[in-house]
Amino acid sequence: MVADREELSGPVIVGIGEALFDVFDGETRLGGAPLNVAVHAHRLLQRAGGGGQGVVVSRVGQDVLGERIVAALREEGMASEFLQRDDRLETGRVTVTKQGGSHTFHIEADAAWDAIAWDDRLAGLAKRASAVAFGSLAQRVLRSRETIQRFVAESSHAIKLFDVNLRASDGTDFFDANILRRGCELANYVKLNDEELETVNDLTGTNSAESLRFAFDLDAVIFTRGSEGTAAFTAEGLVEGEPSQPETVDADADTVGAGDSCSAALLAALVKGRSLKSALDFANRVAAQVAHQPGATPMLPSAIHL
Repeated sequence: MVADREELSGPVIVGIGEALFDVFDGETRLGGAPLNVAVHAHRLLQRAGGGGQGVVVSRVGQDVLGERIVAALREEGMASEFLQRDDRLETGRVTVTKQGGSHTFHIEADAAWDAIAWDDRLAGLAKRASAVAFGSLAQRVLRSRETIQRFVAESSHAIKLFDVNLRASDGTDFFDANILRRGCELANYVKLNDEELETVNDLTGTNSAESLRFAFDLDAVIFTRGSEGTAAFTAEGLVEGEPSQPETVDADADTVGAGDSCSAALLAALVKGRSLKSALDFANRVAAQVAHQPGATPMLPSAIHL
């Protein structure tokens, strides 16, 4: 473990799962959906004032890339003591290849984030969490899967967002029906796009976003629609966020991390007491900006704040 820091204060938004480096044409960029969510959430809460922070729960190697992740979190002013260190497994890497308007991924096996271990520190954080974001990828190996599911289950006072975020690598899927079903059981909110919804429906025995929400007694199914904006299926009906245009556009933009920033903004707004409609509007505004800048965690213009 890295050194302790001061006690957490204000709302705490946890991203638990993979912390890794995306490799684009030989260039390494810090990534992993839970880490991206935590970084964006931390910045948004800090910008809003009144305390609050994002926290990453993951595991990295005793290597140069692991040190870079620790240093990056500390530079953001984020807690790093929940980033476990592994003396056997290396920090994870994912090779990202752009194909048309989408990306393919080669996700290295036997990464440190496959071995996230339960301990007393995580037990304390779970009780403290205001919101938790978790996905399916980091549950590909039993040890991390058990830890993630236990953490979410013990976060009894938290908003729990299952970002399905299905990933395949070299033809191998890193999810199955049990992972998807358990994730839906643990969550208050499930976030997915149209392709992911089709897969989740097939593997959970549901047939629509509405039936998925009903089957798992969810507060909402969060449905991402790209430039059309994010919407939510709730017990009261469809709640649509206002589509947004970016404040600025970068010529080297990519869409990597836009969905993670949407999750972070949604959770940050909800823990700050915003209505679901207001939270969706804000999430659309943040995601539109990230989608028009390079990298998964670019700095947002000062005009974007809670």
